[in-house]
Amino acid sequence: MHRILALVSLLPLLVAADDGSDAGRRGNALYEQGDYEAAEAAYRRGLRALSDTTGALYASLQHNLGAALHRQEDYDAARSAFLRAARTAPADAERARALYNAGNAAASAGQIETALQDFRRTLRLQPDHADARFNYEYLKRKQNRTASRQRSGPEIEPSAYAKRLKRQAEDMVAEQRYNAAHQLMTDGLRKDSTVAAYRDFMARIRNVADINQDSSSPNS
Repeated sequence: MHRILALVSLLPLLVAADDGSDAGRRGNALYEQGDYEAAEAAYRRGLRALSDTTGALYASLQHNLGAALHRQEDYDAARSAFLRAARTAPADAERARALYNAGNAAASAGQIETALQDFRRTLRLQPDHADARFNYEYLKRKQNRTASRQRSGPEIEPSAYAKRLKRQAEDMVAEQRYNAAHQLMTDGLRKDSTVAAYRDFMARIRNVADINQDSSSPNS
């Protein structure tokens, strides 16, 4: 999991002088000092001081609580805090940030399918979120490799035709023509069974094409 891109930075706390924001700012200072357990306690004090559990301050405290829990490797609790932040965040950018971090927490806990779901939800809100896209593609490749090993079929030696086809598809991918690249490989597989040697590559570009389609869909 070491290649998964890291958490985004803490959210700043509102300037308003009340017990919740004061405790949150104290939590941020402790977090920056690396005292994550004390930061967690401060965020929890801030949350207990709030009467409004629907506003921006509540969402920020939950997000930063999630970050402190994640640093302590309490990944399930961290993801729960991030999801509470996502539900109450005031704007799509903050919701996407929280969902991205929820995906990181799930990935750190080894919950690959859950992490993929969180990263996909992030991309639906913010299609240009490069870190979420990287993490989604990385985990999907990892998942596909695992599934391929479990199928444990004999290795396939690609023909010259199959190799040439893959080079053409890679050129299309470089131009972000993912659907066209996948269709080229799919058509090639019907003609030459050794194109199956590149099933992982085909699955990866299919996944990227699906993300792009979800991001552009008006109902996503």
